[in-house]
Amino acid sequence: MIITIDVSAAVEIVMGRPKQKILIDILKNADWIIAPSLYIYEAANVMWKYHSIQNYPIDDLLNNTRHMIDIVDQFIKSEDIYEEAIPLSCKIDHPAYDAMYLVTCRRKNSTLITLDKRLIKLANKLDISVASIG
Repeated sequence: MIITIDVSAAVEIVMGRPKQKILIDILKNADWIIAPSLYIYEAANVMWKYHSIQNYPIDDLLNNTRHMIDIVDQFIKSEDIYEEAIPLSCKIDHPAYDAMYLVTCRRKNSTLITLDKRLIKLANKLDISVASIG
């Protein structure tokens, strides 16, 4: 099974949050884990928020970002999918950066793993497989 992971799921894992174990179990069963390349920028931005809001140490944030990057086996270049993501985002009235995850799933016939409830609903409407996290 190919998994497309988004940053919400990766943050849950590296920060040791409540759904960490179930997410790790899903990833252990994956043959390949992918994400659009914008994942790296989103991951870095989330780590900045942890520092800004909760004053997390920068070294820990850098390690967490490296861990999030290491989870992914292959990054899909955003410049290769934006021409499909922008029209999709307009059609579904949702940000283009999330549409890039949906496009990645469609192109690679992968299962989405996310904690974003709105993204899950959109994926379901588009007949994109979503991992059950509970």
